[in-house]
Amino acid sequence: MDRRTIHSPEDFIQPASSDKVESGCFGMVRDNHRRFHEGLDIRPSLVNNNGEPTDLIFSAMAGQVAYINQGLNGPYGKYIILVHPQAEIPVYTLYAHLATIDSSLRVGDSIPRGKPIALMGHTSMASSPIPKDRAHLHFEVGVRLSDSFNQWYKQKLGKEESPNIHGVWNGQNLTGFDPTNLLASTSVNVAELIRSLPTALAVTVRTNRTPDFVKRYPKLVVGDPSTAAGWYIEFTWHGMPKRWTALPAGSSQLPATSFQIAALDNRYKDSMVLRKILTPDGRGPGENLTQNVEILFANCRN
Repeated sequence: MDRRTIHSPEDFIQPASSDKVESGCFGMVRDNHRRFHEGLDIRPSLVNNNGEPTDLIFSAMAGQVAYINQGLNGPYGKYIILVHPQAEIPVYTLYAHLATIDSSLRVGDSIPRGKPIALMGHTSMASSPIPKDRAHLHFEVGVRLSDSFNQWYKQKLGKEESPNIHGVWNGQNLTGFDPTNLLASTSVNVAELIRSLPTALAVTVRTNRTPDFVKRYPKLVVGDPSTAAGWYIEFTWHGMPKRWTALPAGSSQLPATSFQIAALDNRYKDSMVLRKILTPDGRGPGENLTQNVEILFANCRN
């Protein structure tokens, strides 16, 4: 799709079954604004005589292949994840609902920006297929919460009937931001973009161990992690950690307990309640915020 032809979401977004363009955008856009969509759904520009999309999918940035899923074992269907160490922050990009993935690609392969990696499709889990007239690319950009996700999963959710087949690339370990600006320009500074996202909520966590998130994304960190007795962590309204401040021993901001809400912007309260970042009364940490904090500090448990 030629960027020069894009002037508004109507020019490239594939709506969900509601046929509302916003339903294919990022945010609380599904089920009458009650369900979160973590990415953009980009419609095909070309289809064949059978109505199947023929659009090639290209790598958004130079990077490496991190994960390839060829099975119909989840809502993403066939998908591929790339990581981008050369970006200002090593974000991931995710490309889902693919018809096929380049069979020559292997995890660890380095690829340039603009390399064809797949063909657009409408794959999903076998029990919930996407009709071909709503074929699209689900595109995400974001950060990975923890290298110790498997440890958290086994302790919290690990059951034989629901094994974690996707490893650290499980969707519960990924949190994204609106990629619209990345698609609209070729010169976006990813670190500045993440830091500029509004802070909707902050939590404080008491620990003298360093989360691997801090080591992976040092440009989101303020202060010296080696002397931290805890952290002041700023989150977006949808639960993405965007700024970490190291708290030294003796800081008045250190919580009496291991984790508590330290600041809240009421302008985002309704969205955070719907997203389950806050409890229904808007006063306490909701299940999604609690889960993200648990995963972030999974490597800090004794």
